[in-house]
Amino acid sequence: MKKFRSFRLAILIMAVGLVLAACGNSGSNEGSNKGSNQGGENAPAETKAETRMWTDGIGREVEIPVKPQRIITTQYLPEMLALDVKPIGAAKHLLTNFASVEGKIDGVEDLGSVNEFNVEKALVLNPDLIIAMEGNDELISKLSKIAPTVVVKWDQKDAFEHLKDTADVLGIPEKAEKWIADYNQKVEQTKEKLKSVVSPDETFGAVVIGGFKDKQLRVYADQNVGYTLFKALDFPMTDAVKKEWEKEARPLGMDISMEMLPQFASADRLFVVQFDNGPEFLKQVLESSLWKDLPAVKNNKVYTLQNALWFPLDVLSLDQQLDDAVKLLTQ
Repeated sequence: MKKFRSFRLAILIMAVGLVLAACGNSGSNEGSNKGSNQGGENAPAETKAETRMWTDGIGREVEIPVKPQRIITTQYLPEMLALDVKPIGAAKHLLTNFASVEGKIDGVEDLGSVNEFNVEKALVLNPDLIIAMEGNDELISKLSKIAPTVVVKWDQKDAFEHLKDTADVLGIPEKAEKWIADYNQKVEQTKEKLKSVVSPDETFGAVVIGGFKDKQLRVYADQNVGYTLFKALDFPMTDAVKKEWEKEARPLGMDISMEMLPQFASADRLFVVQFDNGPEFLKQVLESSLWKDLPAVKNNKVYTLQNALWFPLDVLSLDQQLDDAVKLLTQ
């Protein structure tokens, strides 16, 4: 009987040893494939790469996870939310200055401003991927020591390119394509809704009071604040604004003086963003005879916009601007 028990124990020990050996071999296979895109679709599932090499927006080669789970971003929060991906942490301005993300950011940690980014808190969050924008090499260097850090280029790209670039990094490009297709369909539906409200010969204007400087007055065409009006919904702008943009692209708008209001803000309908960083100047503009004599003001066709919705340049804001345009123009 003792011999039989000893024999059973020996068999059990051998079996455990074989299992541990198999686990060790499996781990070796996964490690050898890490960072490699080789193997193809016919490779066994257990040997496919868990990471891949990525060339980011400033030409850096970064090894990133195929399916990141814990992501931090310094800029691309709206884009991630549009792709149904919620980061674990984001820069403060993304959480406080974007109306489009309201109600969608529960549990996203505030990591401070980009200029005072809380690197220590980012480290504690233990991210497996960080998505940043260009322009702060020191911060990018610090973040790269915490987790793989990919720069998605912001400059000279539109909101839809930002979305597609972010989706590519996350390995879900098809989600970006679907989002854009749905948005384009919504644009057409919005045009139909407004056909009976807006006359085809009515002109539109986009004016921003304040913002970058206390005493600043700007007009926009089909970029930034004016994108939804002039690019998406194809509303006509005034000839004066159109001619200026034909001369030069002005993504940050064109500064004008109050005396130039009759020339560049004489549209039939005015969409106005008001910043409160220069309240005295805002009051001066709105109470001036130059403002009060504008056609849109006289005919009560001035629409005051929420600056946290209409000023950011991201896909979620553009989507919600369509809803807001319908609401404002059908009141």
